[in-house]
Amino acid sequence: MGTWDIGPFSDDTAADFYASLDATAEADRPGLVRDALVRVLGSEDPFGQHVVVEAVAAAALVAAQYPGGRPVTSPYGPGLPVPALPADLREIAALALDRVEAKASEAAELRVLWAETERYLHWRRRLDLLRRVLTFPTPQPVPRSWARIDSWMQRHAPASYALLAPPADPAEVEAAQEAMGVRFPADLLHSLACHDGLTEWANVFPDQPPVSVAGILDHWQMCVEIAGDASDPSEPHGDEEPWWHPQWIPWAQSDGDAQIIDMREGPGQGRLGSTAHDDRAHFEDGWPSLAVYLTAVADALDNGGNVDGDTPYLTKEGELWWTSTNRTELNGAPLTGAPRTERETDSTPPHP
Repeated sequence: MGTWDIGPFSDDTAADFYASLDATAEADRPGLVRDALVRVLGSEDPFGQHVVVEAVAAAALVAAQYPGGRPVTSPYGPGLPVPALPADLREIAALALDRVEAKASEAAELRVLWAETERYLHWRRRLDLLRRVLTFPTPQPVPRSWARIDSWMQRHAPASYALLAPPADPAEVEAAQEAMGVRFPADLLHSLACHDGLTEWANVFPDQPPVSVAGILDHWQMCVEIAGDASDPSEPHGDEEPWWHPQWIPWAQSDGDAQIIDMREGPGQGRLGSTAHDDRAHFEDGWPSLAVYLTAVADALDNGGNVDGDTPYLTKEGELWWTSTNRTELNGAPLTGAPRTERETDSTPPHP
């Protein structure tokens, strides 16, 4: 059995699994994918390497059909198209990866293959990114997500809500696009039609706070000018992204670090990534669109949970504050968990 890399397509067992898909009638291929996922969920401990490899390969096929998923372009992947897979396989695939991660260090074959090697953390990282795609929320329209965020903040953090700016001036939006030479995606246009960033800095989002149209243009111009002094500033270096590209839109920014929307042509157009003032940009742990990100923020406020490891809290002054999960204080003052809309609704007595 040969294994030459850490990806889901880099193993003889995975190649054999994909070959079996090609040899199966198209209508029966979803069943093979399901079997590979269910097998790892129902396997007795400890399970063998082949069970894990097939489950990860199947999960990669499921993820490829959702926003943010990587297309299956490897020569070791299926040679024939994979038909649309049933929607329930998305959750099953995520559960299968959870089990793989939980049991990886216990299975003897996997300990030899990954857990006892220096590449184990890279392998786990690949699984985390794959699972991330499988658990992205189904995006709601941007105005709907903003309405949910607004409603929650009005009720629970009115001081923070007061810092949200009114809608942007459409003429200013158009002028910024002309100056940048970049057309804004529909998600960003809808967002700016709800709020033109914040009137002052506030920790009301898990990542950088959204900025105004003027702030977008200012940060973009600054980065373009700085990058202009570098050699090939918009060219990637191997698999690495450049420090800046003129077709990136800094929709959120703080202290020189920005959450950016990638408007380069290609399958990744519209995705969210991050760029720091002293590092290259990153997209692999970003979001497939602004709509997906705003949906995740609204879900965390309404239903609890976290966004990229940050959880919403209320400060002692009643302001919304996002920070790492399980934090209990901020600068010596207590933090309280943000109330859930869902919990409040569930606690309402039924009508007679």
